[in-house]
Amino acid sequence: MPRSILLVCLLLVQTAGAQPDTAPRVPAAETSFDSGTRSYESGEYAEAFRLFTRAADDFGYNARTTAALLMAGKSAYADGDLAQALSTLTTFARLYPRSRYVGEAESIIRRAVQGKVGHGSDVLGLGVILPATGESGYLAQALFNGVRLAVDRHNARAPRRPVRLVFRDTEGSDVGASVAMNLVAREGVEAVIGPLFSEEATSAASVAERESIVLMAPLATEEGVSAGRRFVFQANPTFSMRGRAMARFAVRDLRLGRLGVVAETGSYGEVMANGFQEEALLLGASAPLSLRITAGDWERLPEAVGVTAMSQIDAIYFPVTGSDGAEHAAQALRGMEAMGLEGVVGTLGNTEWEALDASRGRASRFGTYFTLDFNIDEAAAIDFISQYRELSGIPADRLALIGYDTAQFILNQLTDGTEGTLADKLRDAPRYRGLAHKIGFAGGQVNDALFIMAYREGEVVLVE
Repeated sequence: MPRSILLVCLLLVQTAGAQPDTAPRVPAAETSFDSGTRSYESGEYAEAFRLFTRAADDFGYNARTTAALLMAGKSAYADGDLAQALSTLTTFARLYPRSRYVGEAESIIRRAVQGKVGHGSDVLGLGVILPATGESGYLAQALFNGVRLAVDRHNARAPRRPVRLVFRDTEGSDVGASVAMNLVAREGVEAVIGPLFSEEATSAASVAERESIVLMAPLATEEGVSAGRRFVFQANPTFSMRGRAMARFAVRDLRLGRLGVVAETGSYGEVMANGFQEEALLLGASAPLSLRITAGDWERLPEAVGVTAMSQIDAIYFPVTGSDGAEHAAQALRGMEAMGLEGVVGTLGNTEWEALDASRGRASRFGTYFTLDFNIDEAAAIDFISQYRELSGIPADRLALIGYDTAQFILNQLTDGTEGTLADKLRDAPRYRGLAHKIGFAGGQVNDALFIMAYREGEVVLVE
């Protein structure tokens, strides 16, 4: 996904995980650490884990934080809880990469990965490659936190089939993404989530394909990221796929046979329009109206299209994009109304149609349907939202939910116990309804599952 679009569409989160240069001594933290040391030396590892975790987490960053996190991981490892040890130590290594204890932590991680849990089930590896710093670091932190919560949830429910997170920094560059992908591949991971943008994802994809490791790009929308590859998937539908999804709903569900499309030349809307038209024709519908206009033509739609052309169709698709997308959708509706087409020709749209304001009543009267890529199931997300705030200290945003849903979809297939490669399982998996996203590949590499919404009496309602 282009950076400018992402920065407009997503809420911002603060950068986390930087290690301060100085750390105060906190008496209560010192006491907890000393008590943990005594428990550890006495073989009371569960109690030691509790005390070290308290010293690290309950008093802000302090002189004992890094040592306490290391010792908490060592305590969990000594207690035989490899899942907790991996979670604690990989988090420590990610948050404090400059700590002198990182080498020891990585040594324990390697031993834990080679070890067995319970009845001998192997630990599974999930790689995450994202920028740790720079202009995109704050975006990546939210996505990583969502992934971590999905892994924590899995490990709590299936401790005998634990998953460890392996994080590597892409440094926000194409070269960095390739290097990061190579590094996690050496760790023996089964799948990787990341990087953020299409350019870095394309670079990492080459490595993933060579190493036969599943790479799930959570945000990339460029067609070339997964095209022609077997192990690379795009959780974010491409613009062409968004148009195709709308066409499938129009033909298969609404039973519409004559479809029109109007889009702005040179925009992502035109890419959606092309996908819509191709899919409609493939499904047996006709497309007697296909028009490309300039940005200024939206408010002059009657002159640009004409009533005669409109009389030949059942519904028309208006894929609008950009910061003025919602206003262009409203202008299109006003033009339809001016041509007297209410009750005659239906309107179809894309995500930007959700932002309609004054024209919601008009959209309802035209029986408008539109695709949406993000729709929170508030009841299902209550626990996640609470856990996310506890983890990060800030509200969960779209990126956090993208991270969670993407990771959960992968984990469902990674740990289902059936035969087959993970790549094949992901391709053929039933559509997954996450906390805020749908994911399904229908035998391909690009997610084609979108929410279908409609305007009814001025309100947006979920259709499917």
